[in-house]
Amino acid sequence: MDLIKLILNNEMCVGDLALKLNISQPKVSMLLKELRDIKLVLSRIDGKKRYYSVDIDVLNSYISDIKKVLSDFQANTSNEIIIRRKVLFSN
Repeated sequence: MDLIKLILNNEMCVGDLALKLNISQPKVSMLLKELRDIKLVLSRIDGKKRYYSVDIDVLNSYISDIKKVLSDFQANTSNEIIIRRKVLFSN
């Protein structure tokens, strides 16, 4: 999550991310690859460096999906509690 926070509003290269996160460059590269695979992170080459940033549209889509799942979960949990109480008190 810290990596996403760092590149949310600012493009950064792997070396700078590794320094800020205090982890190795290969580890940062691996994390960025995973985020690129799910289309959450974009990359841009400038000279010999590759800069990474968050794809805001994809992030907003993920956030929307998570909110829906949580909303559905809360609604189902509330209904389940009501049903269990009715069954418990009807016996």
